[in-house]
Amino acid sequence: MDSINNSCAIITAAGSGTRLAGDTKKQFLELGGIPILIRTAGIFFNSPHITNVIITAPEEDLEYCKGLMLQYFENVGKPYLVLAGGVERQDSIFGALQRCKKDTDYVFIHDAVRPFITQDLIDKLYEAVVEFHAVVPASPCKNTIKSVIGDTIEHTLDRKSLIQVFTPQVFDFKLLLNSYIEAYQKELFCTDDAQIVEATGYPVRYLLASDLNIKITDETDMFFAQQIIDKNMI
Repeated sequence: MDSINNSCAIITAAGSGTRLAGDTKKQFLELGGIPILIRTAGIFFNSPHITNVIITAPEEDLEYCKGLMLQYFENVGKPYLVLAGGVERQDSIFGALQRCKKDTDYVFIHDAVRPFITQDLIDKLYEAVVEFHAVVPASPCKNTIKSVIGDTIEHTLDRKSLIQVFTPQVFDFKLLLNSYIEAYQKELFCTDDAQIVEATGYPVRYLLASDLNIKITDETDMFFAQQIIDKNMI
């Protein structure tokens, strides 16, 4: 069923990708013969809940990224923009938010190097954001987590009260935009979008999701990503 709201997917591909060997940034590496960015973007282009897409790319790779998108999505029939990212991820997202259409209702913020999201997850996140206005996918922590100072363990955290969060993180558009404006006014810099909304005091819900929604950052991740494809795990 088509969405009656306007939702923009902002895909962050502006990272330097320095943790993988070689000259090609990780978001442009091929996985199963398809660039990781393209695998990721295709899921949003195919979702009825997404009305338009914004890609943030490294400034030095802007034209290359535009060409790549044109190659794969020229006839997709869904509007998109490719923008130069900022110095930090937060700057890239804020720049993209300012280019969203004024009638945008919801925004999906997603890492370009998480190519294993599913349409089912997008459906569930959309349903949740309509009700709660701020929602992130997550999974319980399976490992014991410890707080450290230098090279010494300070104490063990209660695993039952911890989760690890993924993307896409999904928000009411005006809520996220205003939260970003407030964060910059307070000179607050965060590691994810949910933290920016949390800082305003607005509650962020979480939705349990698959651990296969991995972020590809190094050679080990690339190995597991190839296994997911080879074994048709999604």
